[in-house]
Amino acid sequence: MRIRKVAAMFAAGVAMIGGQALADDLMLSKSDATDLIQSDVGRPFWQMEAQCAGIFGAGYAFQVEHKHQKEADRAKDDGISMLNEAIARLQADRGLDQPAALNLAAVEVETGRSVAKDSLQRDGAGPTSSYNFMRSACYDISAAQRKHFPR
Repeated sequence: MRIRKVAAMFAAGVAMIGGQALADDLMLSKSDATDLIQSDVGRPFWQMEAQCAGIFGAGYAFQVEHKHQKEADRAKDDGISMLNEAIARLQADRGLDQPAALNLAAVEVETGRSVAKDSLQRDGAGPTSSYNFMRSACYDISAAQRKHFPR
């Protein structure tokens, strides 16, 4: 029950300022969705990946603030990876150049960062925290996208 509640909260929170999906955008299909990302079926991968980059960015800042350098470094690496995936996805889906893709993704990065920052301030980054569920959902999104667009 908690997983579904947090997944729904994540989807509702990050969809607040969502970018417009276009017909050529690769979307999360039902067959690729896990329980954590079931509520994201039909959303473009680039948008979710950019939001995840923001989630990991908030996680990085939180971990640095709490002097957990190993966790901060992982969040930073994961955030960079997710942003690179979002940019590559936008370039493949929409034929954008790198600066245009980055500009489009930046709005979604901020959305993810804001949602995660609020969550981290509210209940931290422990194993049962909302942030941990968001982070896990991001890993599921990345894995689902790689089925269609391997690195």
